[in-house]
Amino acid sequence: ASTPRRIAGGARTMCRPSSVGIESSSSEGMLDKRMLMLCSGVIAAGLVHALLQEQLIYAMPRKMPLLVTAFEFGVCSFLSMAYLTVMGRGGARPPLRPLVRISILVFSSLVSGNIALRWVSFPVKVIIKSCKLLPTMALGSLLLSKAYSLWDHVAAVLLCCGLVGFTLASHDAPVGGEIVPEKSTSLLGIALLFFAVCCDAVQVIMQERLVKAEPRLTPMHVMVYTNGLAFLAVAGSILVTGEASRIPEGLPWGRLLLYGSTSWIGVCCFIALAQSHGGTAAVVATNSRKLISIILSFLVFPKPLTSTMLLSGVCVCSGVVVHAYRKARVQPQTPHVKRRAE
Repeated sequence: ASTPRRIAGGARTMCRPSSVGIESSSSEGMLDKRMLMLCSGVIAAGLVHALLQEQLIYAMPRKMPLLVTAFEFGVCSFLSMAYLTVMGRGGARPPLRPLVRISILVFSSLVSGNIALRWVSFPVKVIIKSCKLLPTMALGSLLLSKAYSLWDHVAAVLLCCGLVGFTLASHDAPVGGEIVPEKSTSLLGIALLFFAVCCDAVQVIMQERLVKAEPRLTPMHVMVYTNGLAFLAVAGSILVTGEASRIPEGLPWGRLLLYGSTSWIGVCCFIALAQSHGGTAAVVATNSRKLISIILSFLVFPKPLTSTMLLSGVCVCSGVVVHAYRKARVQPQTPHVKRRAE
């Protein structure tokens, strides 16, 4: 009489692993779908944002980088505040002093990057902005006395070679069989972009420290205050520089609002992707978006393309891949990866 119970019990215990396996496979499928959706969001929003940025900077009656930047800051701050209000998380009171510092860095980075488009082409901007590892290593070595691995140095050398080659090639691009210096590339524009990249590297470190020091804060809280304060700074700059008097009557309101909205959507997808699937997946999605945006820039807005540019682009992509590979090896497993292994 006891044997059937043992057999039945054994059957029940044998069924449990299969049900767990079905649940784990379904959860993995949901995670893969979520990862695909977030990666698509990062890439799609970034591509629309990049194309709109290049079109707005060059196609408006007067080049008005401050006005374009003001829309991006204002829309990002407003949408972040609306999200926190709807989700009921708007009660946190963040410390203003570190947020003001981060806002200054965000303001300096975005404004200098947009102003640099007066003197450099959009692909040059994307290439230089992809070399954030260089100022990060320099600041880490000088200020924090950090030691970097061989992979980091290989990535830095590849980035430097690609950066120098692409910049020189874009300055002397062949047009109609002759070498014609491109007016849109100058040392001033390159210096502004390097300054923007340094600001990006510092503000990322400061944001990480702020979120760790204030557990109640979320990246969305940081976006509300940093973008809001930066918007006030840009609005003041528009009045001081006299750009307000040069604003044309027929502003492309729809494209400007879409430009700011795609920036916010891309950042939200990036944060969600980094939190759910790790920083490596987010970095791969971001670098894929940058590569596709460069290709689309050459297709949608025709510009000279040389073999030196292609080779330099390959060097930059290789440097980014080497750096991402090193981070993937060092980065600890995320919780959902550990559950799969178990």
